[in-house]
Amino acid sequence: MDSPQPARRDPAMDPPAAAALMDELVEEVLIRVPPDDPATLVRATLVCKRWCRLIAGASFRRRFRELHPRPPMLGYLYRRRDGTDFVPTSFRLPHAVCEGWSVLDARHGRVLVVDLAELALIVWDPVTDDLRSLPTPWFPLSMGNMVLLCATANCDHRDCRGGPFLVVAAGGFGESHALADIYSSEQGTWSELITEMQHFNGRDRLGTLVRGTLVGNAIYFNYKRSTKILEYELGRQELSIIYLPSAFHSWHIVLMEADDGVLGFATVQDSKLCLWAREAGVDGHVGWAQRRVIELDKLLPVPDCNRSAPLDVYASASPPPFVVAVADGIHVIFLWAGDELFSIHLKSSRVEKIGEFISDVAVVPYMSFCTPVLDMVSTGNEGPKVDASSVSQT
Repeated sequence: MDSPQPARRDPAMDPPAAAALMDELVEEVLIRVPPDDPATLVRATLVCKRWCRLIAGASFRRRFRELHPRPPMLGYLYRRRDGTDFVPTSFRLPHAVCEGWSVLDARHGRVLVVDLAELALIVWDPVTDDLRSLPTPWFPLSMGNMVLLCATANCDHRDCRGGPFLVVAAGGFGESHALADIYSSEQGTWSELITEMQHFNGRDRLGTLVRGTLVGNAIYFNYKRSTKILEYELGRQELSIIYLPSAFHSWHIVLMEADDGVLGFATVQDSKLCLWAREAGVDGHVGWAQRRVIELDKLLPVPDCNRSAPLDVYASASPPPFVVAVADGIHVIFLWAGDELFSIHLKSSRVEKIGEFISDVAVVPYMSFCTPVLDMVSTGNEGPKVDASSVSQT
């Protein structure tokens, strides 16, 4: 009698194959963690060494970025008289301490600040704490405003860490000239001044409390108490002036990128948040059109929303509501009302109170991907030793 044959073993049930299959399933779950919740990924790295290595791997970070097209807002920076504070919206960054610095701009994972003691420009990565000092531009920092942006060609801005960058400084000289100066990290120097003759009046000044805006291949700065917007075209390296509707003279506006990638702005009028954008008419002439109106008295839990906000109202004891910042790409607007700071999510109309009264109105959203890195894995029977604050910008 023939002896029974041993059962054929399914190769898929071999321990290495089963472990690989489990890794694939875990990765499929974890790449769907919302990008504005990096703390969940940090906790997942503490489960076991395999999960720690998986999440810290380049493949996971690449797939995570591909699945989530826009970097999330990890928090915002607001400017005080003696420095800058970072306020996290979901996850406290390990290096977000800004004593003695004044924030100017943040974009593509980096922050541009001024060291108040040295009056020196610094480009800073809050995730890695990398710093790069910049030489002083040709004109004083107090004369204009600055925008920081990635300089990598054809970049999708999901992984700009360590790449080249530009700083565009713009300002005015006297009552007849607009100026621009460009710093390139690849060249390590500022360019020659770019000037444009303009007919300004004595009150035209670039708004130093509201940062400039990048839309397409151009940067825009708004003027205080004026209907003028200064445009700098990156490709042609040219300056020009765009005019707001005349009704917005002396109004507090914040420039933004509209949904379809054109220049827009947000402002408050008569208890309404109004969103405008540049549009081409039937005759081909480009002008301004109001696209959306949101009733603030139905959203904000504060009294006295029925006043309008010209530019200089934040100097008063009890200012009416006004827009202070826009997080481009994720449809979030920051607005002061009743001595409190609120965020309004335009897609859902969800309102969140995110701060009490702060002495200054300069608010700069910070957006970046953030995933844990493998700090140290034990060689014994312990789990992975990962610092919960150890994260990587991706």
